[in-house]
Amino acid sequence: MHEKHASSFHGNISKIRKLIVQSSLVPGDRLPSERELAETLSISRASVREALRALSFLGIVETRHGGGTFLCEQDRHRYIEILSEFIVTKQTKATDIIEMLRLLERMAFSEIEPTKERLDLLETVIDDDRTFRQQLIFQLKNELFIRIWSEVNRFFEGLDVGDLYTLEERKQFVETWRGMGMPE
Repeated sequence: MHEKHASSFHGNISKIRKLIVQSSLVPGDRLPSERELAETLSISRASVREALRALSFLGIVETRHGGGTFLCEQDRHRYIEILSEFIVTKQTKATDIIEMLRLLERMAFSEIEPTKERLDLLETVIDDDRTFRQQLIFQLKNELFIRIWSEVNRFFEGLDVGDLYTLEERKQFVETWRGMGMPE
């Protein structure tokens, strides 16, 4: 896909998505016809069709032959996966992914109340970077944060660069928590 075509393709998808939001459509609602979308959005019917196929592939809309196009029921967190594919591109630098993951994990570290049980758990997995980080994140009760972290972590693991933290850094996390004083 050429850069100019890709840009207009993404733009057309964004226009349809914006129209869905502005029209307050809910799952099960019928979208305007291809002709109406083309006129409203000032794009060709072929471009509308291409964007609707992409949205259908992503599970956002469903096209019923002869019946129109309908907004699908969506797991709200599924959008995180979809967005991550658009946000992280081939041009995204590995250092950006690493820095983002470290930022998310520092945020989690500062939000989780240290307890003896949590410290004990982290100490049992301190030698394994991946498991250590997962145990830290899974202490959060915010499902959206965990999904965002999981997507960024998936891209990090695809880099195949080894551990995110050294053993010394993981030990420092534990010691920092220990120094914060834990409730009895």
